[in-house]
Parts: sequence; structure tokens; C-alpha cells
Amino acid sequence: MISEPIYKRDSKQNIRTWAYEVEGDKWRTHAGILDGNLVVSGWTIAAPKSKDTAEEQAQFEADAERSKKLARDYRLTIGEVDRPRDSVIKPMLAEKYTDFPSGHPHVFSQPKLDGIRCIATKEGLWSRQGKPILSCPHVSGALSGFFALAPSLILDGELYGDTLSDDFNKITSLVKKQKPTDADLAESARLIQYHIYDVPSVPGSFFMRLSSLRIMAKDFSTSLKMVPTGEVSDAAALNTLYGQYLEAGYEGQMVRLNGDYEQKRSKQLLKRKEFQDAEFEVVRLEEGLGNWAGYAKKVTLKLADGREFGAGIKGDQAYTKALLGTSPTTATVRYFTPTPDGIPRFPVAVAFHEGERL
Repeated sequence: MISEPIYKRDSKQNIRTWAYEVEGDKWRTHAGILDGNLVVSGWTIAAPKSKDTAEEQAQFEADAERSKKLARDYRLTIGEVDRPRDSVIKPMLAEKYTDFPSGHPHVFSQPKLDGIRCIATKEGLWSRQGKPILSCPHVSGALSGFFALAPSLILDGELYGDTLSDDFNKITSLVKKQKPTDADLAESARLIQYHIYDVPSVPGSFFMRLSSLRIMAKDFSTSLKMVPTGEVSDAAALNTLYGQYLEAGYEGQMVRLNGDYEQKRSKQLLKRKEFQDAEFEVVRLEEGLGNWAGYAKKVTLKLADGREFGAGIKGDQAYTKALLGTSPTTATVRYFTPTPDGIPRFPVAVAFHEGERL
């Protein structure tokens, strides 16, 4: 199978074309000046790395090479070769959340991810500053079918790892590589997904954009995720979701109003991070039940006046399994303001310490 060609204009003003051919477990390229003699490369034999079979790996590698070229200087059609890339939109940036936005009939809540902002178009993946992201061709491949059906589609989200919520440095290391090796691409495909929270190309309110995203999400592969989104009617419901996000390990909350997508810092998008940290004495670690048997799932802590309260534990199963065999004396707890009687609200233990703290 030979792919659809892509095009660019070279330094001598010639239009160059490039395509790949996949045959079983091997792939090669066809490249050269348009309407001239094309150079056909030798076959590259694929061995399973990020994919289960050699055939799937060959297709993956060919798609990855095509995505890199589109992100750099190639275009999908001859008519686009002279068009600059200033058409990549600017992402909507958040203002700081201060209070529940009363008077707005529709208010939406999403967890705040600690990932890398990414705008996706038919031409590739783009950073917040409009620079190409070359490290996640598995995401471009997963999106290709959607762009084939809707070439003007634009998506907004974050490159993030479900298993890397506590390791932003790892996410950054994987996503920001400009010359990723095959090993880098395989690791990226294994650990990084595209978590989508908006569809800027759909005109109108956030409700309309959300409706389109929900339809798309029915056909998402494992590399694509829709960020959980709920509509709330009052501050109490918003606070409840905020607490649930913190307990689940997210770093905060994004509050969306029902206006248009704005390519600037906007009051239609509000960022909420108002937790506080404090240390408390550990009374005991509690083992989980069912699938969490053998892991520390909860910790009981003591206030200065002797009262006890429970908190969730931030960390994956590897961390909480090792934690269960330790005897921490204190824990750093992140929480969202105290209750009227002084108990931390929505507490999550983010670090444990043994012995006396200096």
C-alpha cells in the first residue's frame, strides 16, 4: 500500500513529493521532485517494539515518519506548500479562579492535568507556543481517521500519562524530544496519551464543543482520552468535584463557562489551585480491599488536639505497596481548607516521613 503523497517547496523553488509504501513487515519511501523521477528507498524491515506484530510496527514507523515531515515543512496538498504555519491557533489560557461564577446558567468542571498542552490539527501536534511536537506520532496516527473525515478539525488537550501523574519531569522528557529515537517513540507510545478537553474548531458555546467531543470519544483508541467533564449548578457541587480531583491525584480544577473559544487568556476558562499543605502525625496506615489488598489505601492522622481524621494517599500501586511495609511517623497532607471544626477538607497524603523532622 502506498500512502497519499505530501508536498513541500525546496530552496530551489521546486515542489517535492514524499510518500511511503508498506508491504507486510517492511516499509520504504518514494520521494523526489513532482512529475520527475522519484527515488525509491530500500526496504526497512520492522520488528515489534511498541506494537504487537511486525506488520503493525511497519505501519507505525511509516506513519511516524510522515507525521514528522508534516510537522516540519511538508503539506497535505500542493496548494498549501506556500502557506505559512501561522494558521495554527493559539490556545485559550485560563484566568485565576476566585469564586463560583454566579449568574452563568452553565458552568462546567474538569480535573486539572499536569501535562504538556497540545493543539492537534491535520498537519500535526503543536505546543502552546506553536512549535511542532515530534515525539508522539502514535497520537497523530490515532487521530488520522478523524482528520480524514473532518480536515478542518482542531483539538485542544494535554499530552499526559495515566501512570505518570506524579512524574511531570518524565512527561516533559518524553514529549519535548525534538529528535526522538525509535526507543523514545516506543516509550512515548507506551506511556503518553492525548487527553482532550476542547474542540476549538466547533463554533459556538462550550456545550456545543463538548457535545462534539463526546461523539468523537466513542471511537477513541487507547491513545486518546476525553477529559472527564461535568456540569455543576452551584458552589457546593463544584467544591465536591474539586475535592474528588485532589483525592484522585490531580493538581486542581478547571472551571469552564459556556462561551466561545477565545485565542487568548480568557475568563471563559478558570484555573483553581487553592489547596494548602501541612504535616500531621501518622496514627496508622490502612490496607485496601479487593484489588487494593496488599497496598496502603488510606492513612489515619492526628490533629494537634488529639482528634483523628482519615486521608487518601497519592501514588501508584508500586508506591503504595512499598509504603505498606514502612512505619512513617508524619505525613505531609494537601487539603482544601479546613471544615468549621478544624478538620482538613478533602485531605490527601502526598509524602511520608520517618523519624524526627528538622
